[in-house]
Amino acid sequence: MANRFENKCAVITGAAHGIGAATARLIAREGGSVIAADIDEEGLAALCKDPDGSIVAARCDVLKTADIEAAVQQCAETFGGVDIVFSNAGASGPSSTVEDASDDDLDRMMHMHLRAALAAIRAAVPHMRARGGGSVVLTTSVSGMRQGYAPVLYSLSKGSLIQLAEIAAVELARDMIRVNCVCPGFVPTAIFARSMGFTEKTSEKFARRLDDPAKAAQPLPRACKPDDIAEAVAYLASDAGSFVTGQTLTVDGGLSLTPGPGDTRSVYAPIMSALGLDPNAVEPGPAVWSKLGLDKKK
Repeated sequence: MANRFENKCAVITGAAHGIGAATARLIAREGGSVIAADIDEEGLAALCKDPDGSIVAARCDVLKTADIEAAVQQCAETFGGVDIVFSNAGASGPSSTVEDASDDDLDRMMHMHLRAALAAIRAAVPHMRARGGGSVVLTTSVSGMRQGYAPVLYSLSKGSLIQLAEIAAVELARDMIRVNCVCPGFVPTAIFARSMGFTEKTSEKFARRLDDPAKAAQPLPRACKPDDIAEAVAYLASDAGSFVTGQTLTVDGGLSLTPGPGDTRSVYAPIMSALGLDPNAVEPGPAVWSKLGLDKKK
């Protein structure tokens, strides 16, 4: 178990924080070599100081295909190959409805999630084929499986990843390249805080205050941690999951077994209620950051 990624080389996008950082640390700690790709160079620098493994930073904006291709190529040149790709970078997007969603916002969400994942797969396949196989894991969401858990554009883009994984799994199976999705529920990380309008820096502080509200959002009475998702990714990426492909592994504490909020305007209702705030608010306002002792703009 301790060396399940020995001699394995991985590329992880969205690696500077949260699920991506937890997965990078886990793979490196268990013998793997990791290219940690992210647009946040400061976060990457902190991650690469981890003493427990080999992690190398690659600045990568997943809205730029060339950046994704460069990160994959960097893995091949630095470590000698590519065995694992974890396409994890993402953003929550605006809290629009079907009626008021804009074309520009739709294009951005699909680009950031679907197009970026496809670019990562496309870049990695020749390297994986040369090594006799590989594993691709895509981060989707319960909102990509059922309506009501996130704003519409985020949900659409995450749902498209499940279809991509199934199609790619069939097309690449003969090359022993497996493609799967990991499907988190509510993980109190900075991406959730940013969806509520907080800045990058304040989002990290805000996320740490969401553990108690998270417990109320699903049947298992504890908050999900990035490490919970990292362990699921590790299973799918490792030899333990060698006969698993085209699947979506849901890791949500039972969230998807419960009735969803019902519409995208009610996405934040369980969290708002747990914070003692108006659950009918379209988006959290100043009362949220005031209650949590935070200034949204700092």
